Parts: sequence; C-alpha cells; structure tokens
Amino acid sequence: MHIDTMAKRAKQVGFVATAITSAVTARFGWLQGEDVITSIVYAVGLGLASFMVGYGLVFAWESRKRNMPAGVTIASVAIFAIAVIVEVLSHVGANASARSHDMARATEQTNAYADTRNQLDQARADLAAIRPTRAPAAVSADMARIEGAKWFSNTSGCTNPNPAGSGRGYGNSCNKYNVLKGELATAQNRMALAAKIDQLAGTSATSSAGHSVALAQTKAVASYATWNTNPGADDQAKTNMAITLILALYFVSLGLVNLVAQAFDPEDGTTTAAQPSAEIVRPQFRKPSTPVVDDLSWAKAIEQAQRKIA
Repeated sequence: MHIDTMAKRAKQVGFVATAITSAVTARFGWLQGEDVITSIVYAVGLGLASFMVGYGLVFAWESRKRNMPAGVTIASVAIFAIAVIVEVLSHVGANASARSHDMARATEQTNAYADTRNQLDQARADLAAIRPTRAPAAVSADMARIEGAKWFSNTSGCTNPNPAGSGRGYGNSCNKYNVLKGELATAQNRMALAAKIDQLAGTSATSSAGHSVALAQTKAVASYATWNTNPGADDQAKTNMAITLILALYFVSLGLVNLVAQAFDPEDGTTTAAQPSAEIVRPQFRKPSTPVVDDLSWAKAIEQAQRKIA
C-alpha cells in the first residue's frame, strides 16, 4: 500500500479512535452527574476533551503551515495540553471504576458461593445430629388415634391429665401423646433440613466462585514485577494503579494518530507523490523550430549591423 493511501486510511482510523476514547470519557462524565442535566453537561464536556486531544495539535500544525498568527498556534497547543490532563483523569477514573466493579462483582459472587457452601455444611451437620425418626405421616396417624378417644377431650387435649369428677387419671396416656408430639416435631425438622439441603446442594452445583479478569491480570503483572508467585495486597494495589494509568495513557495517545495522518497527507501541498519505481522517465527530444523572419525584420537587422560597423 502506498504511503499516500495509508495516510488517508490513517485519518479514518484517527477519527474512529478519537470517537472511541470520547465515548469512554463521555460515559465517565455521565456517571458523575447527580441529575440528567449535569450528566449531559459532564458527558458532552468530557467527550469534547477527547476531540481536543485528537485534533488540537492538528490545528497547531495547520496554523503554522498557513503562517497564521502565533497566538492561534499557542492557543491550539494550550487547549491540547489542558485536554490531555482532563482526558487522562477521565480515563483513569473510567478504568479504575470498571476494574473495581469487576473485582467487587467477583468478590460478591465468591462470598455468595462460600455462604451457600457454609449453609449446606451446617444443614448437613444439623441433620446428622438429629436422631432418625419415623415419617411424619406415621407419627401423625398415631396421634390422631389418641385425639379421637373420648378421654382426650375430657382432659382438654392432655392439658389436664386428671380431670375432676372422672374418677381416674390419664397421665400415662398423655405422656405417650406428648412423646408423639416431640417425635412429630423432630420428624418435621428432619424433613425441613432435608429439603433445605437439597435446595442448597442444587444452588451450589449450578454456581461457582467469582472470577475477576482485572484481578487475575493484576496478580499476574504483580507477580512478574515482584518476582513473587504470591504478591501481597500492597503490591497488587500498586500494580493495579500502574495498569490503570497505562491504559489511560494508551487511550489518550490514540488521538495522536490524527496528527501523524495530517503530516503524511498529500493533499495539503507539503508533500509530492512519489514516482512509481517501475516507471522509466524518458527524456523528450524535440526538433528545433525554424524561425520565421519577414522582410521588415531583415531590414531592421541590417540597419542595426551597419550602425555598429560605422
């Protein structure tokens, strides 16, 4: 591909790159607003900073090339410098926000998974600590037979095992009934724990601990930086800060593609297209033209010659 064609493509790439960086800064500005109006203002303002970075030096280049007043060039460079600071801060904030959100989401998922596992282990331990019983339906059937007896109503549901005027007590029968009530409560508790275990086991089987791409990258880079397979929290924090800044500088530098493309642009008159290497330039030979002289010209020439001789 010829350099002139590449320059034209570079202009297109530069605009796309500037638009991408502008989208990132605009989104960061939008998130800072406390209402719709301030969100729009921040989004538009920070988005324009990316375009000032992308085209500020292009304006300075064109102003010098066209011999415009020095103030125009100075203003363009000043706008570019301020916009660079604003865009770096915006991209640092956007990158830090995105990476922190990724890490926090992974931590939340990991905590939820660990909590489910802990609840499952606790439920299994509680179930193992309860002695096995009959099924609740069988216990309920025995209790129903007792509740159907005439004496059961006379004792007010075994709340008064020795009713006055009955001539006899029902303490043993009521003790048996109360034992059945305890057995039913235990059976129902075991059934509830079994259902909880099934639910937690299903949740645990379909979930996993959280994974953070940003955290994995941070740990890997920190390991290389410290030459330690298990870098500490302080080293990881510093590494994350460095990665965030490097990513911000990269996005900001994308705008400089516009200046490079402008420098190689053949349409601005500062460069000339190169001759194809395979083309041979041949000299053009022409026959000398024969001058056409009339009588008046000859007469004037003879007169001038005679004057010189005299």
